[in-house]
Amino acid sequence: MKFLLKAVTFYLLTTSIVLADTQFNKVGEARMKYLFWDVYDAVLFTPSGNYSAGTHPIKFKLTYLRDFEAKEIVKATNEQWEHIGKKELADKYDSKLLSIWPDIRQGDSLTLVTNEQGMSTFYHNDEKIGEINEPQFSSDFLAIWLDEKTSEPKLRKQLLGN
Repeated sequence: MKFLLKAVTFYLLTTSIVLADTQFNKVGEARMKYLFWDVYDAVLFTPSGNYSAGTHPIKFKLTYLRDFEAKEIVKATNEQWEHIGKKELADKYDSKLLSIWPDIRQGDSLTLVTNEQGMSTFYHNDEKIGEINEPQFSSDFLAIWLDEKTSEPKLRKQLLGN
C-alpha cells in the first residue's frame, strides 16, 4: 500500500510539473553580448506564445555563458533599472535579490516564473530558490529587457519574436 501511495504521489507531482512546463510557448530568444563576450541566452515564454505587457503568467529564462557573483548580477540589474528610469527599485529590491540569487557558473540558469496575478518565483537550474510576492516586481524586472527604453533594443526585438 505504501508503494502504491508513493507511486501515485510521484505521478501527480511529475504530471503537474509536465503540465506546468507545457503551458508555456516560446515568444522569442536572444543572446546578450557585451563587447566581445557572450553573457547569457534569454528566452521568453507565455501560454499563448505572444507577449503583452502586464499579462501573466510569464516564464523568462536566462542561461549564463560566463561565471558571475550574485552581487554582480544585482549591480547589473540596478544599472538597467536606472537606465529605464526606475532607479528607486535598486534600494527596494537589493537585499531581497541578494538573498535569493546564488553565484552563477557558466551553464547555470536563472528563471523567473510569474503566476496569473504577477507574483514572481525564481528558479536556479530549475530548482525553486525564492519568491517576491509583489505583483509590480515582475513587470519592473521584465522591463529591463522588454521596455521600449531598454539598453538593448535588438535583444528586446528578438525576445518579442520580431
